Amino acid sequence: MSADRLMVFHAPFPLQPDRVAASMLRPVAMRQAFADLGYRVMDVTGYAAQRRRAMARVRAAIAAGNRIEFVYSENATIPNALTEPRHLPVHPVLDAAFFRHCQHSGVPVGVFYRDVYWRFPRFREGINPLLEAGLQAAYRSELMAFDKAGLHLFLPSRAMARHVPYVDPARMSALPPGAPDVEPRGAHDEDGRGGGDLELLFVGVLQDNYRLDACLRAVTATPGTRTTLCVRRETWEASRDHYAPLLPAGRAQVVHLSGAELLPLYRRADLGVLFTEPNPYWDFAVPYKLYEYLAHELPVIAVRGTQAGRLVQEMGIGWALDYDADALSRLLSRLREAPEEIEAVRRRMRAVLPGQTWQARARTVAQVLGETERKP
Repeated sequence: MSADRLMVFHAPFPLQPDRVAASMLRPVAMRQAFADLGYRVMDVTGYAAQRRRAMARVRAAIAAGNRIEFVYSENATIPNALTEPRHLPVHPVLDAAFFRHCQHSGVPVGVFYRDVYWRFPRFREGINPLLEAGLQAAYRSELMAFDKAGLHLFLPSRAMARHVPYVDPARMSALPPGAPDVEPRGAHDEDGRGGGDLELLFVGVLQDNYRLDACLRAVTATPGTRTTLCVRRETWEASRDHYAPLLPAGRAQVVHLSGAELLPLYRRADLGVLFTEPNPYWDFAVPYKLYEYLAHELPVIAVRGTQAGRLVQEMGIGWALDYDADALSRLLSRLREAPEEIEAVRRRMRAVLPGQTWQARARTVAQVLGETERKP
């Protein structure tokens, strides 16, 4: 790709490459992916004052006849209007007006719409009713503005589209997370397990959306298996009374690690756990850890009927079971006696990985927006 190809990267917040949360990993990784593909990137990021100045530069470039191929935006988990520090002052039209100007100038716009938790009452418990009403109005107004502008919405999964109101589903498509660039597991694990215990690894946040009860019961019931929970310290302390009695005695550890500290865990583990109790949110949510497991060649155990389970089955990178401790115990017993089955899945993971990277996601954006009809 020629380095003189030009695109705009928009985010209603400053990019922070040192942040390890998935909410910041994605925009930083996508911005880098476009640059790696050879695009010259015009940034429209930061708080409102910074974005306003950058938007003026983009408008001037368009007026001067520069060909900008597309605008790609990473939405926050709150409306763009509220992304200032402490959410004030609000800027209800700044970003939508910019998107409309680009669209009307023949530059297609795509927005990655991160989440729709605001559509689920269980995630809004305890919010002041007046604040809740204001937030609902802001979310709905933003989507109506997106629809009016005619832009394209990228979603974590196509299944999420039915929960997103106002925007035509024909202008929505899936853009799941990308797998990080890591050193191939084979460089450290040529010989496989070597007949030891089967090691399960869960990396994530223990909260209502991640219920691991059936997984821990299955490990407890299956000799020759062990589990490691790598979770945030604060969520472990909040859920210790629930989970501590479920841990298999002598065959479990709880650790609080992140970043490069996780590498020894990934290299030692045999299976990555996404075996969490299903709920309506998991029908469309795509956990970033699925793609970290993929990058580390860690075959995934997921739940049938969830979006993670569907992806595992489609890519052939693990097993999707009913959320049942006995079903998982039977699988673990079988895999312990058949390490070649795990190795076959690892080979499959190596084969599918090139199509699941951040660069692959950036290429998808360019293709989808390149096919978008340009307005005169």
